[in-house]
Amino acid sequence: MLVSDLIAISVSTLSPSSVIGADLYCRVGNTDEAKLYRGANYPMKSQDLNKLKSRGVTKLFIEREGRSSYQEYLRDLASGGGDESATNAQRSAALNEVLLDVLQGSFVANENDQTVNAASELGGLAASLVSRDDFAASDLFRVLNHDYATFTHSANVALYAGMLANELGMTPYEVELVVAGGLLHDLGKLEIPDQILTKPGRLDEDEFEIIKRHPGEGFRQLALRDDLTFGQLMMVYQHHERLDGGGYPVGSVGDEIHPWGRLCAVVDIYEAVTSQRPYRTPMSREEACNLIRRESGKALDPEMVECWISIIQSTMPK
Repeated sequence: MLVSDLIAISVSTLSPSSVIGADLYCRVGNTDEAKLYRGANYPMKSQDLNKLKSRGVTKLFIEREGRSSYQEYLRDLASGGGDESATNAQRSAALNEVLLDVLQGSFVANENDQTVNAASELGGLAASLVSRDDFAASDLFRVLNHDYATFTHSANVALYAGMLANELGMTPYEVELVVAGGLLHDLGKLEIPDQILTKPGRLDEDEFEIIKRHPGEGFRQLALRDDLTFGQLMMVYQHHERLDGGGYPVGSVGDEIHPWGRLCAVVDIYEAVTSQRPYRTPMSREEACNLIRRESGKALDPEMVECWISIIQSTMPK
């Protein structure tokens, strides 16, 4: 059995006393060889997970045929079902894995019905987690990836948007809609050539003009659907608008920008500057908070900025 023939899964998603319905394999040393670690019907134990952690093992592997079973396990764990002993950190890791897997698949397919349906389902999963009384933002921050793939950015923005919506006092249903809107907010980027999205240097004027088309393109693709709310569509269309009118695509000012568009703008900027990009290294959380605070009242909604900063500060060491 070769590792290259298997699917990697995150150890952080494994919960004691639960089974994922697939055999688990581990890598043999630094080779491409894999050996059986745990049979499909044998649950992990806390001591097993502690041993893996002490050895620095973050990934195990499953056969491709076990992918659907693993995805079902992740959904159950993320939604709060399944193993009652699972921690919120494990539920957060499960949610992140589901979002990345499903969103990547739908983005690659570039099929709007599939993407919107996936966003609606995942919005409910995320809302059920971030709305829990015992939810801790720090658990979710620890498991997020920060590469520059569009689907990774969209997944992170959606989770951040859900946390901010919950902290602002929105209902669980509104949080669900906001998360789904966040997953769709950059849909228009799928029409932009990869050589522009992944350019290692700064964009020239013509390239930036192409980038600026993505809110309008995403809105155009989704506007006639009857399964999205106006607020969700404004997250797609207005997340690059600024309160002072200096944004795009149309230069909306102040209250012309929908509250959900303003919410999305805050977390979109934060996620972008704290993630790896081809042309720069990521900012620290403190630097990113300083940046969005400087834009408060000019580009960004002051109340939402301060609320988001309070969430970030709760995740930082005292």
